[in-house]
Formats: sequence, C-alpha cells, structure tokens
Amino acid sequence: MNVLLFNGAETVKENELTDAQPFSYYKMDGKKINSQERDVSKFWNNGQIRLSLIGLENQMKTDKYMPLRVIGYDGAAYRAQLLDKSVKRCYPIITLVLYFGTKRHWKRNRTLKEVITIPSGLDPYISDYKINVFELAWLPDEQISKFKSDFREVVQFLKCQRTDKVFTGSKKKLKHAMEILDLLRVMSENDKDFVSSIENFNEQSIEGGIGMCNVIQYWVNEGRQSKAEETATNMLKKEYPYPSNLTS
Repeated sequence: MNVLLFNGAETVKENELTDAQPFSYYKMDGKKINSQERDVSKFWNNGQIRLSLIGLENQMKTDKYMPLRVIGYDGAAYRAQLLDKSVKRCYPIITLVLYFGTKRHWKRNRTLKEVITIPSGLDPYISDYKINVFELAWLPDEQISKFKSDFREVVQFLKCQRTDKVFTGSKKKLKHAMEILDLLRVMSENDKDFVSSIENFNEQSIEGGIGMCNVIQYWVNEGRQSKAEETATNMLKKEYPYPSNLTS
C-alpha cells in the first residue's frame, strides 16, 4: 500500500490495519441471494477513526469485466456504511488490482465506460468508474526498491520472468517465508525443478530465517546434482566397457 499508493512513504503502519469482512451479499430477481468475495479486505484505522477500506484483487490473467466486479465490491462496501449505525462519517473505499501476469500487458478494460455500450446522447449522464490496475512485472526498478516487505521478492521474481533474467533473490530474511515460497511455487508451475526445490523447504528448515538467495542457491545445487546423475546414467546406458586394467 505504501509503495503503490504513497510512493514509498511510510504512511500506512502495519498495526493500523485490521481485517474487514471480505463477503458481501446481493439479491437476484428479488429472491435468490448471491455472495461476492474480495481476495483481501483491510480497514485502515487511525486510533478510533476509520480512514479507509482497502481491497486487494489478485489477478493472474486479465479480465475485461474487472470494472464491473470492482464497482460491485465497492458499492457493497459503501452500502454497508449506510446500514451501520456506528459509522458517524463515511470513509473512502479503495480497490487495488494486482496483476501478476508476465506475458502481456493488461490491455483489458480499466473503466466502466469501456465495458458497457452507451446509447447515443446518454454519455454525458453516465458516471464513469476507473479501476486501479498495477502491472507488477512492469514496475520500474526504482519503485520496486521501495518495497520494504517480502513482497519485493515477489515483484522482482515477476520482473525476471518477464525479462528472461536470472532471479537470484536477496539476502534479506523473509518475514513470511512459507507464504512467499508458496506464492512463488504457484507462479512457477511451468518450472518443475524450481517448484520441487521450493517444496523441499518447510517450517523446520527455515527456522531462524531464510533469504530468497538461499532458496535459489539450493535450486542451482539441486540442478547440478540432477545433471551429474543424468550424465552418469547416460554413460551406463551406453554400456561402456571396463578398462582392461580394472578387474570386476
């Protein structure tokens, strides 16, 4: 939040965030009740004052209907304020769409008017609605360096995937190691060797802290070991004769 919303300034403190209800409900045809769920929903508080509700939507792929989804989440959160008698002053709702894709830019719709078909003459009377999409793999290095949390490793990993560069990871100890490793495992599904290396780490093996560089080094070493075993196996398959000076 600090990097994407406040250019790296330490505006939002971790202890100012509390979990918000990610679910909201609506009726269809006046009868059927449906639910919708945000990926992450946090209240941002300053003491007893609620400053905002911040929602995060994680997208591996683009979605042309994303503006409709976001306006549904945000609208439900604003309505909840109307129904909550304890709310003395209304607060803003902010949704951040985190795009984890590395193959192509988010070229899908970013505004309500791009989704809907507007009859002639009505455009001036229709309020537009813009969504905040952050293409993580395309963030500039200067902005990536401002991340203080483990999330920096994730963004660097995505950028390396996009640019075909070697991801080395930093020496900074991961605060939420298992969560970060699990996220990288999901995003690396096409790299079976990397996935296998990550899965070898567990709560016991990372006790005391681990940096991404340790994971990467383990991956490299595993690759070297596998390559050596493959070479030896291939030699045996070719049934090389024993040297004459060696006995069985």
